[in-house]
Amino acid sequence: MLQLHPPFTIHHYGSIGSTNDLLKSMPDAPEFTCVNADEQTAGRGRRDRSWHSVPGEGLYLSILLRPEIEANEFPLLSFIAAIAVAEMIQPLLEQSIIDIKWPNDVLVNERKISGVLIESASVNNMAPRVIVGIGVNLNHQSFPTDLVQTATSLWIESGNSFSVEMFRNSLLDRFAYWYETLRTQGGTKILTRWQQLSSYTKGKQITAYLDQETLHGITDGLSAIGALRIITSTGEKREIVAGEITHLRNSGGKIA
Repeated sequence: MLQLHPPFTIHHYGSIGSTNDLLKSMPDAPEFTCVNADEQTAGRGRRDRSWHSVPGEGLYLSILLRPEIEANEFPLLSFIAAIAVAEMIQPLLEQSIIDIKWPNDVLVNERKISGVLIESASVNNMAPRVIVGIGVNLNHQSFPTDLVQTATSLWIESGNSFSVEMFRNSLLDRFAYWYETLRTQGGTKILTRWQQLSSYTKGKQITAYLDQETLHGITDGLSAIGALRIITSTGEKREIVAGEITHLRNSGGKIA
């Protein structure tokens, strides 16, 4: 167990199923408890997708929060994680295009380098417990065939290897800064920074896959809680709180 000051306590493992799941099983853990693993055998992303967790090549991290914010503001926690990752990557890949695809996928040159999974861990009448799972592809030199066109890593983009531990500790510093900003100043600064880092803010042609329908339209900014506003192909104005979005890449008609 590693104690960072401030404010994180890190439980590090060689190989476990899922860092989020292990943290869920620690109901008495204080805020800022983290679980970090060299390998996940059952890692997952949003919408129950598996997360490619190569031993020792990526950051697989979960953070426990007990946020004193309204429940409808919880999506802003995923914005904080994406912002922190993007800010970490920017100075390391100065010649690359860094982007955030709503709500929290961090892209480098239109390929995914990081994802975030937010899960509630509250039970019955417990105070809110939220787990923020963060995966970052650091030293991956290759990916399975089905991910080659859509995933990348810091190593692939730069040709350099990176210390997972140093990247983790610096990322936690950035996360702590933005979390404290949310707690003390509200979400406005978070939304502003996210929109500075994301090309999806406005004017992006997208397809949105919701639970019961599929929408085609153009992005039109964010709501106060981070919902994505779109103007559909029929002219209707909608706000998307949860869902999956894609856009056509500039070449080859590939979906990002």
